[in-house]
Amino acid sequence: MKNEKNLFAEFKPSTYEEWHEEAVKLLKGAPFEKKMFTQTPEGITLKPIYNKEDMTFDVSLPGFDDYVRGTCAAGNKASPWKISQELCAGTPEEFNKKILEALNKGQTSIEIVLDKASANGVDADKSEKGSVGCKGLSVSTAKDFDAALKGVETDCVDVNIHTGSAAADIAAILYASQKGKNLRGGIFFDPLGELAKAGKIDRSLECAFDEMFAMASYNAKNMPNFTAIGIDTMPYSSAGASAVEELGAAFATAVAYIRAMLERGMQIDGIASQIRFRVSLSGNFFMEIAKIRAARMLWAKIIGEFGGSDESRKIKISARTAIYNKTVFDPYVNMLRTATEAFSGVVGGVDSMTVGAFDEIIRKPDEFSERIARNQQIILQEECNLTDVIDPAGGSYYVENLTRELAAKSWDFFVEIEKLGGMAKALEAGFPQEAIAKTAAGKKKLYDTRRSSVVGTNNYANMTETPLEKGKCNCAATFEERSKKVAADRKEAKIDVGGARGVDLLEKLVAAAEAGASISALRGAVCKCASSTEVKPLDIHRAVEHFEALRIASAEYKKAHGYGPKVFLATMGPLVQHKIRADFIRGFFEVGGFDVIYPNGFQSGEDAAKAFAESGARYAVVCSTDDTYPALVPEVTKAIKAVKSDATVFMAGIPAPEAEPSYKEAGYDGSISIKSNNYETLKTMLSELGVL
Repeated sequence: MKNEKNLFAEFKPSTYEEWHEEAVKLLKGAPFEKKMFTQTPEGITLKPIYNKEDMTFDVSLPGFDDYVRGTCAAGNKASPWKISQELCAGTPEEFNKKILEALNKGQTSIEIVLDKASANGVDADKSEKGSVGCKGLSVSTAKDFDAALKGVETDCVDVNIHTGSAAADIAAILYASQKGKNLRGGIFFDPLGELAKAGKIDRSLECAFDEMFAMASYNAKNMPNFTAIGIDTMPYSSAGASAVEELGAAFATAVAYIRAMLERGMQIDGIASQIRFRVSLSGNFFMEIAKIRAARMLWAKIIGEFGGSDESRKIKISARTAIYNKTVFDPYVNMLRTATEAFSGVVGGVDSMTVGAFDEIIRKPDEFSERIARNQQIILQEECNLTDVIDPAGGSYYVENLTRELAAKSWDFFVEIEKLGGMAKALEAGFPQEAIAKTAAGKKKLYDTRRSSVVGTNNYANMTETPLEKGKCNCAATFEERSKKVAADRKEAKIDVGGARGVDLLEKLVAAAEAGASISALRGAVCKCASSTEVKPLDIHRAVEHFEALRIASAEYKKAHGYGPKVFLATMGPLVQHKIRADFIRGFFEVGGFDVIYPNGFQSGEDAAKAFAESGARYAVVCSTDDTYPALVPEVTKAIKAVKSDATVFMAGIPAPEAEPSYKEAGYDGSISIKSNNYETLKTMLSELGVL
């Protein structure tokens, strides 16, 4: 444009000092730092505005230096991130049907979550009914992978498999099934992550590291594009960890694996090629972007310290939408949550991503929820055109500063773990668990006081929603089907691996799997140690499941009694006088499942008391304005307690100090305001009513 330079000539450029001065005026005496700066669970103080002066460091280019802006100069323009998805299928045949359909409808990577029996190396017919085909795929022999991946070009499509505390057995039957193919993707074998999550693995860590060495050395030699080591931050995220703790624990785990593999004879570049990370994507949009970018920076630094090549300094990073912030109530809001989480993953620059179905914490996802989860990523690629922009966050004063501050604090947490002797020793000492528990407690306080809002659960409850149908459990039928199939396919044979280790060990396991050996036999051949490893487990939970428990208890109470726990709003005066506070109180109690009685408004305490007596409620909340409270609260309180002596009467709002003595004299029981602990208040009242 010819006059482009003069477009804004009529507007005088403003300085930060001028903006600050105007902001202070608008605050009308409130402290600027308290109102305008935000503290995050990561211990980072966010400024209200960032500008050029905050850029006290150089920003690298995509594909260069510390790779903070991406490991590839062309970003998603060269190769878009892989669209993955966890398909809920218990049998290989069911999985095959679903994966072929998903690949034809836009999925570009395969994500396999094993059922409990398979992840623990137990054949289906030797396990318990509830462990087979429930919340994961059941595999016991190479023929199961033949069936599950029939018609899939596995040397073209990434295959990622999540295991438990062992993995060589799963690797062996997979390699036997896909013999001759150059697999892509990897096995997420993360024994330290499993130890942190479950608190126990039924083997020593040295035994687990020997198994890791066998897989990693075999893959490095035969399938360099298929990783053997996966570092998963989902357990830490699901326990309420901050981004700092998530990254610090992940890289401490990575260093533990690197050292174990170096001790067993691998070289750093071979080790680095075998490691893939999976990070959690939660609801703090910019923090999640910064987390992915900081992860690239930290990995480049760590591998550089070990003497790795520039190629080894490029992290392989997948992502999955979080479980921690998902809700049972108002579940369709979970779609919005995963949408922003997926967006942050793309902007941050992940290599592949899995979006969880909106109903995954409630039931087995159906065709609709799986399709929506897959299409969210397809829309980001095909309709939002996010593949056309290289590092869209690059150069943002805010994001660049946040990335570096997050990386620095994550490094500090990593160093604290290292001082304790590494991740294994730190878990034994309980350091990561205690730090994460403290962070989670801080988050809980924010949720309990509704300073952090989870729409539909601790705020804005939908009292008319119809719960999702959970469907029938087919675990018994699946167990019978799988037991017969495995018994027919399995070839009983003694597996003698002798003193083999590394590549030789896995070659023997693959040969046995080709001959029909099952995972139970393979695992028995790999690990003969009778020891186990135990630590204090992470407290894995969802952020507001305790609010959900209140609501569920209230629903059960209503089902049993024909009415729910009640609270009566003594709405005084016309609508304009009581509406704001009455609406707040209604929302305050509805998240606990209360039936809120919300009258049109009363002209006197006597009228309010009469309606209260007829309501059958035990609790009443006086709702009006600050200037009317000195006269109304004593009047209404006395009137209500005159008709029901054991009534509990609150007022909505914060009482004026000079007026509160008269309220207490009249018998009022306290106030409910934005400063109240919503959860503790509801829990106490529901307990008094016998609901809990």
